[in-house]
Amino acid sequence: MNRPGHVGAVLLTLSPFIHKLGIQFVVFAAIFTVLPDVDIVLRVKHREYTHNITFGALLTLAAFFVFRQFGIPEILSLSVFVAVVIHIVVDAFTMQKFPPLYPFSKKRVALKVFRSDNPAINAGSFILGSLAFVYFAGGGYAG
Repeated sequence: MNRPGHVGAVLLTLSPFIHKLGIQFVVFAAIFTVLPDVDIVLRVKHREYTHNITFGALLTLAAFFVFRQFGIPEILSLSVFVAVVIHIVVDAFTMQKFPPLYPFSKKRVALKVFRSDNPAINAGSFILGSLAFVYFAGGGYAG
């Protein structure tokens, strides 16, 4: 997926729980969900070293200490891990195989449901996620 698609996926997944997680957690996760794609900026093999739970755990640990330094509640560092996991799960539905459990397992997965550059999927994810966020952040069903 592209950036808006990933942001939408996070918003769609987490917004129904906004009354428990808090708006800040959901917003942080929506921002941090693009972190696994830093491999594109760094020009390393895409989805090899940054699309796995180990990367998510290391980023979460780093976020914990950075958040502590800047007075941000440390519990919000978990939004990093949640964001990376959602990113990985969504990418698993695309065509390109990658190892989500690296380095513990080098098994590569791809469910091959849609292409990551599918404009309808990406736009739909972003629109539905945004609508869900507005609804639940605005006090929608909180049961």
